[in-house]
Amino acid sequence: MNGLKIQSNSLAALSPGGQVQRVDRRRSHRIKLHREVELLFRKGTEHEQVFAARLHSLSATGVSVILDTPLADDFIFAITIPLPEVGTKIVARIKKSWLSQASTEAAWMYGFIFTHLRATDYRLLKTFINDHLEALPADELRRKRERRLASGRTERENERRSDRRWQLPTLCLYIHGRDVDTGEYEYHAHADKMLTHPKETADILKRLSRGEIPANVEDYVYARTCVGNDDHNRQAIEAAHEAYVKFKNFPLFKRFKIMDDIRELILRHKQDLINLFIAEGHPRKLGEWEFSGMLKTYAAESVSFYRSEIARNFDAQNNEIAMLLRKPDGVVCVSPPRNAACSNSILGGFALLGGNAVVIKPPLSLPVSTVYLWRNIIDEALRLNGAPIGSCNIVIGNTAKYLNEWITHPKVNDIIYFGDSDRGLQLGTKMFAMGKKPILELSGKDIMLIWEDADIEGAVESLADCFLGSTQICMVPKMALIHESIYDRFQEKFVDKIKRLKVGLPSDPETCLSPVNKIASFYAFLEDAQKKGAQLIYGGSRLSYRGEPDTSGPYLTPTVLRVDADDKIGELRCVREENFFPLLPLVRVSGKALSRHGHLSKKEAIFQSMLDLVAENAYGLRVSVWCGADSLIRRFIREINNCGLLRINCRHVDFSLYLATHGGRGKTGGPFGELNYFWQKTTHLQGVTVKSSSGEDTAFRLSEEGLLRRTDDNKEI
Repeated sequence: MNGLKIQSNSLAALSPGGQVQRVDRRRSHRIKLHREVELLFRKGTEHEQVFAARLHSLSATGVSVILDTPLADDFIFAITIPLPEVGTKIVARIKKSWLSQASTEAAWMYGFIFTHLRATDYRLLKTFINDHLEALPADELRRKRERRLASGRTERENERRSDRRWQLPTLCLYIHGRDVDTGEYEYHAHADKMLTHPKETADILKRLSRGEIPANVEDYVYARTCVGNDDHNRQAIEAAHEAYVKFKNFPLFKRFKIMDDIRELILRHKQDLINLFIAEGHPRKLGEWEFSGMLKTYAAESVSFYRSEIARNFDAQNNEIAMLLRKPDGVVCVSPPRNAACSNSILGGFALLGGNAVVIKPPLSLPVSTVYLWRNIIDEALRLNGAPIGSCNIVIGNTAKYLNEWITHPKVNDIIYFGDSDRGLQLGTKMFAMGKKPILELSGKDIMLIWEDADIEGAVESLADCFLGSTQICMVPKMALIHESIYDRFQEKFVDKIKRLKVGLPSDPETCLSPVNKIASFYAFLEDAQKKGAQLIYGGSRLSYRGEPDTSGPYLTPTVLRVDADDKIGELRCVREENFFPLLPLVRVSGKALSRHGHLSKKEAIFQSMLDLVAENAYGLRVSVWCGADSLIRRFIREINNCGLLRINCRHVDFSLYLATHGGRGKTGGPFGELNYFWQKTTHLQGVTVKSSSGEDTAFRLSEEGLLRRTDDNKEI
């Protein structure tokens, strides 16, 4: 037998830890090669055994061999392949893929795939196979190609049959109208499995990252996404710019048709989207709320309102017509947040309404629902309406590197960034300095005001939404200011309500709470509040996914603090900073709350104290008010201006026709922060005046097609 014996410790030598080549199973030629090889196997902890086999064919991804005896299913295998032509041998760990009866009686043919192959061996093997192919006569090569085509089995299909990882849905990058499979993958496990079997799930993800193929991978992992590099990011920018040059002149009525089609496709894909939200860890109740916001944002009534604002013309004066047009900025790059990437990223679709082209970068850890949305809904709507290729591009990779490229690239115009306030404001400064338009959606510290004549039942229901997803959402109320006369009654009803909130797996339709990412910060805020006089009313403990007390559990009980408003209330972190965990201060506001209002009547002092606490909030996303008296409602509307959206006697987290869902002041949106219409933010306003050169009493108008026409002869200009 040619070649060297496999040493007894060879399986251990091939275990992960060294430099292991991740094999590209899509581009691998197979050659016939008849020679003796040695197969090593081990069962459990038994000693390794070696026996001879006859090599039948060889590729860079695996081998087929002929044996005189069948093999057991639970063996661990390795193989040594002598290659005297290049003066070496290949040693690799292998996994059984298929079995068939050989043409020779009493012989068995097995197919094996390489699960671990050293990088140097992989390169040698590729070189050997390529040299072997070049040595074949041209007519033989032609016949090989014809046989492969005639069989109807592409190499990619064959490899998918042999590699269980191919059975997972694979979401590629999408650049210039093409799916780009980078060969580098991130695997995504079911959130339920990560809670019920955390160690097993972590082990499977670790093995997948090393190039192994766990037998039960489909039970734990629901998808894999391709991971790109800096070149892919730059290619996407170039593709978007090329598309923008054409798309900026795309007829306006077609752009509105794209919005209508997005709405219809959202409805068509409802269940798939919600299922992906659940797989990513969002409780069903949270996922359904997110979906309702996505749908309401693209409602026909709202889109009709946008139509009236993007292009307007006014009555002619002295044969001159004036127009206001919103013109596209160019290439818009979007970086949505990790906690709700898909439902937030859909707002970037309105950049297309303005005539921009888009590059979307979902978060690396949870990109699946976002890629699904942009590939199957937004890009499909573009395709249905004949938009230029490259109008929508999807890249996944290192967020910091991609953002830096966006900030410095001369062909990027706007950057939509969702994230933490401190980081976002720093990035916004860099964007502005580099001539980019920063569109910031940052942290929120929403406040709810509850007056003495409020609908207490309605206010309790609305405030309980603060614990949706364990308060890990920007636009939920994170502090309540309550009139002293109803405080005790409100607190009792509210605590009774939240005691019934369910902890459970995301797939449980009754689950409201999510695992908490910032448990250490939660306890730091809680300790700070108690040291400064706050009283713990309910909660404060960790739970398992079953709702049982667990000192290392990933969940937290909804936690409520009683805080009496005074001149030092701003010193409490739970009042001053964003609490991105289930910790809610209920602030009792009395006539003596703030000493500066001591000269006022009790009612007026409470009113002014509430207004001051809202005005002093460093964030400015949403504020909601529960109040009965019309006169006070008018005052609240007139005097509250520190938020993007003010909701009165409405569910705090709900969505309304015509009004944008996002945007705020202060640390929520930066110095240019306000209610964000993304079709408006990604465009710039241009005034136009037109006067007929003929001096006739005629005017130019904007047609439904978004083109300038003369009203007298309807000819395009």
